[in-house]
Amino acid sequence: MINFNPLHKRGLPLVLSLLLLFSVSQPVMAQQQPEQFELEQFELVPLQLAQQTVQVQLADTPQKRAQGLMFQQSAEPGMFLLYQKPTAISLWMANTSMALDVAYIAPDWTIAQLVQLEPFDQTPVPSPGPVIAALEMPRGWFASHGIKVGAKVSMPDKKATDGAK
Repeated sequence: MINFNPLHKRGLPLVLSLLLLFSVSQPVMAQQQPEQFELEQFELVPLQLAQQTVQVQLADTPQKRAQGLMFQQSAEPGMFLLYQKPTAISLWMANTSMALDVAYIAPDWTIAQLVQLEPFDQTPVPSPGPVIAALEMPRGWFASHGIKVGAKVSMPDKKATDGAK
């Protein structure tokens, strides 16, 4: 059979060219690099969890909470995401290369829930309701220190909580 369609000879190369152009022009969903923006600096503050006192990085502004542990090489000494008032939040692991355990901290300053987050997983993990804070620690930290749901959390340095945004 003879094809008299004038696009037949040009059609296939045209379609292939358009596909190539389309695939090259689309943005690649790559991980952001830290040099693309200025990284926040975090203050270390004491945090009391049951009978355990630890020094953690304080993220008490929207910019610091958004950055969290992204681009850090270690989850030590932990990240304390503090809010000015109870807020329903979700956490995910964009640009975060280490497995974490997270404690969602209820408005009464007790641990409401413990969850595990996987490296680079961008699936939002919601808090069980409004929380005053979330504490991100290396995977296994809470279990190895005997910290469980219901444990009391406090900040000995109360002025740090006064400035939360």
